[in-house]
This record gives sequence, C-alpha cells and structure tokens, in this order.
Amino acid sequence: MKKQKYIFGNMETVKHFNWIKACLKLFIPLLFFGYQFILRRWPGLMMETMMKQFSVNATEFGMLASMYYYGYAGMQLPIAFLCGRLEMRVVLCFCALLCSIGLSILTYTHHVYLAMIAQFFIGSGSAAGFLCAAEAISLWFPKERYGQVMGVSVAFGLLGAIYGGQPVRSLLDLYPWQFVAFGIVGVGCLISFSALWLPSSAKHHSVEASGGFCDIFKNPILIFLGIANLLMVGVLEGFADVWAGPFLVQNYGLSASHSAGIASWIFKGMMIGSPIVAFLAKYFGNYAVIVACGISMSGAFLLLLFSSVPLWSLPLLFVILGIGCCYQILIFVAARDWCPAHKIGAGLAFLNTLNMLGGAFFHPIIGFFVDHLNNKISLKLTYTYALSIIPLCGIVGMIMVFCVGWYYRRKIVHNKTCI
Repeated sequence: MKKQKYIFGNMETVKHFNWIKACLKLFIPLLFFGYQFILRRWPGLMMETMMKQFSVNATEFGMLASMYYYGYAGMQLPIAFLCGRLEMRVVLCFCALLCSIGLSILTYTHHVYLAMIAQFFIGSGSAAGFLCAAEAISLWFPKERYGQVMGVSVAFGLLGAIYGGQPVRSLLDLYPWQFVAFGIVGVGCLISFSALWLPSSAKHHSVEASGGFCDIFKNPILIFLGIANLLMVGVLEGFADVWAGPFLVQNYGLSASHSAGIASWIFKGMMIGSPIVAFLAKYFGNYAVIVACGISMSGAFLLLLFSSVPLWSLPLLFVILGIGCCYQILIFVAARDWCPAHKIGAGLAFLNTLNMLGGAFFHPIIGFFVDHLNNKISLKLTYTYALSIIPLCGIVGMIMVFCVGWYYRRKIVHNKTCI
C-alpha cells in the first residue's frame, strides 16, 4: 500500500500529541516574550517624565533609550550560548529577574548614568525573550508544527507591544507612574519565580561546536545585508518604540494616551503582514518583496511627515508601516543564500545583533536633531526634520538590498550557465 504524504509531516505524531500540556508549559516563556515588549516601549511612554527626572535634553534621552538596544544586541550570542548549556528555565528566571531589577533602578534613581546601566540591564534580560520562546517550542512541540507554533508565538509577543502602548499609558494617566512601574516590576518577578516550575530541559542539551561566528566577518555579502537591515529598521525601533508618541502629540495634536494607541497599529500591521509577506516571497522572491516593503515604508513615512493626513487615516497609515516592517522576516530567510547550513545559526545571530543595534543608531541621532533644531524652528517642524533620517536611511538600505538581490540573481544565472 502506498504511504500517504502529508503537508505537515508526520500527522500520526501530531494526532496523539498533548497540545494542552505543551501550551501550558509554553505559557511562561511566551508571557516573558510579550513582557519584554512592554519594557521596550516604556521610555517612549515616559519620555517627558524621564527627561525631567534625570534633567537631560533630547540627545541625552536618546542615548539613554539606546542603552536598551546595546544590551539586547550585546547579549544575543551569550544568551544563545547559555540556552545551549544551561536549563532554559534557569536562563529565563535570571533574565526576567534582571529586567525587574533594571526597571526598579530606572524608576527610583535620579542619576542618568545609573539609569543608563538600568536600561542596559533591561535590554540584556530582554534578549532572552525570543530565544527562550524558540527553545521552549523546539523542546515541547512536534517539529512538524514548529513554524506554525512560532508564528502564533510571535503574534503573542506583538500583543505585548500593542497592550504596552495605550493601556499602559491609560494607567499612567490614572495612577502615579511609580506605582505603575512597581506593578510591572512585580509581573517580572512573578514570571521569574514561575519559570523555576517549568520542566527540566537538561536531557535535551548537547555539546556542539561553537565555531562559525568568526567566519561571518569574512562574508562581505552578509555584512552588507546586515547593514541594510540596520538602516531599514528605523520605523520600528527608532519611531514606533520611542518617538511616535511625542511626534503625534506635537504634529497632530493628539493626547498622550491616544498617540500611544495609534502607534500600536504598527505592531498590528506586523501581525497582519507577516503571513502576507511570506506568501508573496514565494512568488516574487525574497529580495523583490524586501524592496517593495522598503518602498511602502519610506513612502508612507514621508507622507506622515510632510503631509497633514486626516486623523481617521492614521491607523491605516500605521498598518502600512507595520506591514512594511515585516521585511525583517525575509532578511533572515535571505541569509540562507549566503551561509552554509552548519553556520546558519551564527549568521542569523549576527543579523539579529545588527538589527537590534538599529535602535542604538537612530535614537541618539534623532535626539541630537531635536535639540539643535528646537531653538531655530517650531517644535512641529523640529520633529518632522529630525525624523526624516528614518526614511532616508530606509531608502539607502533598500538600495543595498536591491544590489544584493541583483548580485544573487547574476550568481544563479552564472551557475546555470556553467552547468
């Protein structure tokens, strides 16, 4: 009898799998994955308060906000290393506790340098959010459904970014901000201690060769692709995370709570766009869709900056920005074109490190222009011109991806000709 083939692999394994038990075990890692998005958006919600608390200008605030991204990017490889050699629950417990400690210091200190260290702690702990979720899925779910569960998990994480906007801003309007911060710290501590009750993952560990990362620096195409990724990430990490709220308040006259809600539509757009972008890439290729995302992002952002769009259309415009941000998924897929199979992990870690450094790149630059233009032109025009760096860098990054795609196409044609 001919064996039936299934689209999703071994369906017999999936059929007898205990989904409820696995989902319950995955809940804590996913909760931390969503929690770290709330911490990531915290400086944007607290911008005016933090500038007064630490007596800093916009440039210094940009540096303060960027420390999160330095911590996140710098700890990508160490956290990945620890997840491979320690129990995942131990890594998750420590990182959640580190985030809580960092937010506690950030809340109660008045010294800007201590606040920068606190932001670095928060970013360092947050680096475990996605890595621990991915590790948990690989441990407790069938490999036939890894992609589907990962997609749902990313959507869950983006819910943290959505509800870390307007709902948290509403709480800040109702209660003293220190009280809200203390509540967020408490949630982090609860996640930390709950992680210790997760099942042991020690038996799944194996000692693997850690080489391969140094070879990435000898790969000019991958470095070129990583720099392009860094330049295109400004909409998400430079605008949505921090500067969207102040921009909407000044340029569109919205309240702080309303502007936080509008900014959340970027993350909703990413939830909508992820499957759409992946589907289009199958037919048009990764590089063509990345360039299309770059065009849509830059065009929509320039329209937002230099044209007074109606207030009712702002959510739609932000959804377009969010769909454009889904290019990041294809950047990681495109990395497989330039990395051998045994080095793909190192290549993805390298790209993700540069991706998160985008926030550290954009925040100080935007803050610098806000400070130096504020005394010369109106505050409305100040934000418009300061944020113009985002679409300009996006266009440069898009051109770089186009060049990589063109080179890849030539390489494929050349290989076929040789055959």
